[in-house]
Amino acid sequence: MASSSSNDHDLIPADADNTGQTKVTNRRTFLAGVVAVGASSLTGLKAHAQLVTATTAGTVSFSPTVSLPTVAQGIGPVTLAAPGTAVTLLDAAAHPKFRETLPNPLSAINRFAPSAGLASYSLQIKEFNSNIGLVDGRNKPLTTVLWGYGTASQAPTSPARTFAVRSGSSIQVSYVNLLLNGSGAPLAHRLPIDTTLMWANPGNLGGQAPVPLVAHRHGGGSADTAADGLPDGWSTPDANRDGTPDFRGRLYSTPYLFNNTQEAGHLWFHDHALGVTRLNVSMGLAGNYLIRDANEDYLIERGMLPSQAYELPLLIQDRMFDASGKVHYPSSDLAMYPNAPAITHLPEFFGDFVLVNGVPWPKCEVEPRPYRLRLLNGSDSRFYDLKFERANGNALGFHQVGTELGLMDAPVALNHLVLAPGERADLVIDFAGLANQTLTVGNCANSPFPNGDPVDPLTAGKIMAFKVSLPLNRDVRPSVLPVYLRPIHGLLPALRTAGVAKRKLMLFEGTDPLGRLQTMLGTVNPAAGNPANPAFGTFFYADPVTETMAAGSTEIWELHNATVDAHPIHLHLVDFRILSRQPFTGTVVDKPMGPGGSYGGGYLTKIAMSGAARPAEPNEAGRKDTVISYPGEVTRILVNFARPGEYVWHCHILSHEDHEMMRRFIVT
Repeated sequence: MASSSSNDHDLIPADADNTGQTKVTNRRTFLAGVVAVGASSLTGLKAHAQLVTATTAGTVSFSPTVSLPTVAQGIGPVTLAAPGTAVTLLDAAAHPKFRETLPNPLSAINRFAPSAGLASYSLQIKEFNSNIGLVDGRNKPLTTVLWGYGTASQAPTSPARTFAVRSGSSIQVSYVNLLLNGSGAPLAHRLPIDTTLMWANPGNLGGQAPVPLVAHRHGGGSADTAADGLPDGWSTPDANRDGTPDFRGRLYSTPYLFNNTQEAGHLWFHDHALGVTRLNVSMGLAGNYLIRDANEDYLIERGMLPSQAYELPLLIQDRMFDASGKVHYPSSDLAMYPNAPAITHLPEFFGDFVLVNGVPWPKCEVEPRPYRLRLLNGSDSRFYDLKFERANGNALGFHQVGTELGLMDAPVALNHLVLAPGERADLVIDFAGLANQTLTVGNCANSPFPNGDPVDPLTAGKIMAFKVSLPLNRDVRPSVLPVYLRPIHGLLPALRTAGVAKRKLMLFEGTDPLGRLQTMLGTVNPAAGNPANPAFGTFFYADPVTETMAAGSTEIWELHNATVDAHPIHLHLVDFRILSRQPFTGTVVDKPMGPGGSYGGGYLTKIAMSGAARPAEPNEAGRKDTVISYPGEVTRILVNFARPGEYVWHCHILSHEDHEMMRRFIVT
């Protein structure tokens, strides 16, 4: 496609495979041809980063005997390596694997107990030391400092204990930030904060302390939209002991009311504080939230779904650790960003340790029968392409029965599963006939996905192991999957698109004033040729809202991915259905943004479809809240906006959402 000027750049997918997904082998070279690098201006960067720092207070205030990683000993002092100091990392390739036992988040010891009455929970966020299964080169156990959710009677854990609630039964949850030292002073962040980003910045102090936190329940619909846990709903500890947090975001609210008026599904909760989500989650702030209902009961009672000891939530996260066992989060790359500050944001994070339910590369002993696995990708940037591999290298097939927000109409047979950050998958796998065998869960996803570097088979290429070593309990009949999964609810609604309004949106990779990669969201001009116009193109998080819709309305969102990577796009407090994906071409036009035009944004123009649309994958047929948008494709989703309020939509690669790949939307 010809360019109309020196500031236009053709977006032409290279080496497209038979799925229409773009294959680009050199990310930096491609980006250099797509968007102009903005002039370096640290002053301009800081000016933009301070646009949203409100501190307005809200008026309304989440093996049966194996526990999740919890308190091991007292807390030590907070220490950060000086910027530029070399850090010795724990050797992931040499670390023992499949030695530690997998905790079951559904066992009684790993569930939250109500704090008051039957439906009220008061969660305390604290720092603690834990032995999660890390050892040094001499096999000596290492202690890891973590943050976790606990209660007055239950010690904090990481990941958090599980909420298991009934559909239609409301609960009230309050979260209290207790990141304080022994003297009652606010703790400093254990990980380095890039203060040049748009971030919560409590009190405009611009430092490591106090730490802002806000818990977001991911995937839940609630009548109380203030309970969403938005990035601007953060708070710090109440160090001055006046009964309220010392600093609060403009959307701070407590307690949260969750009415759980939705089908059985796999929700989760994690920290979402503006600009530091990736750091707070890396410190341990995430957990499962499962809703049960009559339809699921029907299937379980009739032996159609595994349950109790045969149901296992699996929260998969990648991490790095230093040689002492501390969580490590990279904050410099002189080869990539020689002019960046000593502590800088990096485009993605790919850890070399894989934790499942907080334990590195665990093992799980199982019976030769079907199990229900509730998978959740809680990683920062890493996609997983998972297989259950036998010793001979052959993959064991399995069925997916549900997506994030409920059961599908029928099971879908699979031999591998792609799972993006933020996505969940409800699986049933049958270990019958495999007594005394070991199956390894392997991962072959490139990073960044799908066209980045191959995964290291010695580290993140391994997830966990299932050892079929337990005798079959003949008192419990093995489950048999039904043909139909929704006997009470009935079939999912037909996808009706006639007359539905369409909204054209874009995913973009630009630059900030320091020349750093900056992923962004924006809008596409729907006029013929999609001409550049200041009312469209990329926008900052703090820019005026461009997505406003009426409560009860339905729209088709067309997500045009003009980047070289796949992005998991998440919409808060809505559910949607995936319609199709289709390859496209277009021309990117530069859009200078921010103070002095120092940010390199863009417009997406001259869009043309370059291949046939393909429907959602069979295992994406259910209700979703997160969708993979592949490079060089438009992904279409059918979205129902059921309740009024302010929300956000963003990429669920945490490093991306922390650096402007997030926008607000308003439902009136």
